[in-house]
Amino acid sequence: MSGFGKIVIATDKFKGSMTAVQASEAVRDGIMEGCREAGNASPEIILRPMADGGEGSMGVMERALRESGRSYRKEFIPTVNHLGSQILAPVLLYGAEDGTSRAFVEMASVCGLNMIPRERRNLLRSTTYGLGTVLRECIVAHGVRDILLAIGGSGTNDGGFGLLSALGWSFTNSNPFRNKDIPTFISGIEAASDRSVADICPHLRQTRITVATDVTSPLLGPLGATAVYGPQKGCRKQDIPVFENALENWVRVIGVPDFPGAGAAGGTGYALKAALGAELAAGWQVFASMLHLEEEIASADLVITGEGRFDKSSLTGKLPAGIATLCRRYGKPLWIVTGTCRIPADQLAAIGISRVIELSSSAAPGEDTYSDAPAIIRHAVASALQD
Repeated sequence: MSGFGKIVIATDKFKGSMTAVQASEAVRDGIMEGCREAGNASPEIILRPMADGGEGSMGVMERALRESGRSYRKEFIPTVNHLGSQILAPVLLYGAEDGTSRAFVEMASVCGLNMIPRERRNLLRSTTYGLGTVLRECIVAHGVRDILLAIGGSGTNDGGFGLLSALGWSFTNSNPFRNKDIPTFISGIEAASDRSVADICPHLRQTRITVATDVTSPLLGPLGATAVYGPQKGCRKQDIPVFENALENWVRVIGVPDFPGAGAAGGTGYALKAALGAELAAGWQVFASMLHLEEEIASADLVITGEGRFDKSSLTGKLPAGIATLCRRYGKPLWIVTGTCRIPADQLAAIGISRVIELSSSAAPGEDTYSDAPAIIRHAVASALQD
């Protein structure tokens, strides 16, 4: 324990088990427990629960605003989820230093994958229309001119067709199948041709949109939105070519070639950047900047990050890879706490991770790595500090 005068804890959520805040607090409690057991003084512990643009980003953002002392309010906007059911979507409204009205919107709270049980998921009927409704309401009703939109964890694959429709875009020859009068993806864009913005949302062009995403995939192809993420959203194998053909037409209609990040949130990244001029940013960097994480890491003696599953996808735009980059920059040791690790030891060393605390191998007999995760983390971290 000697030598660790300052420890920075920056974990993501453990999906289905803990929020980022709960995971970070469990690590903190483990450090405190280890210190007590060893009879040592506790180090300075800095908690920075993190997100990378997916589910849980709303909680991290709200905590960041609260701790910064910045005034904000949470509003609930009437809209629909991706299958057309009425919901109230939370947004955070706050002001910038220059007086600009800002909003934070989390796509996972509007049309998130986990909002619909697996047996009811139907990607052919899923739409981003509800997300577009939320953005329109922020701009028109609340005077927002700067939107930070986290788009991870979506349950859609409509290329942002529904979103643009809600914002006033229309398309020639687009006779969309109607789901409670909401334009849905598949029959809408496979036949679409010319686009019109005659009825576009007022002030949309004057609104800056920054998109926090954890995905760098293109829209099309074997590494694109449908092939990689479609199956977990309910896309049947035989439907993949249907989506690919429709999304290829969508690119022709919008008139902007495919690009890295276009496949985020089932192509919502494509519509946001190609049609609305939004800026795509690595989600972890957005939150790291807001939380001044780099400055904290620069003066730390140890950094601990974590997420539910650590595998090859964690190394492409996800939080652990981002934290590892900062730790290498400043020569700081990095530990990761995870439910399951699927990265070989040589790769761990190459990216600068010096220790892995794996819940699946740390659980005591009878402990469940989901329901008992906070206790397992606490004991495992306490033990690791005494090695």
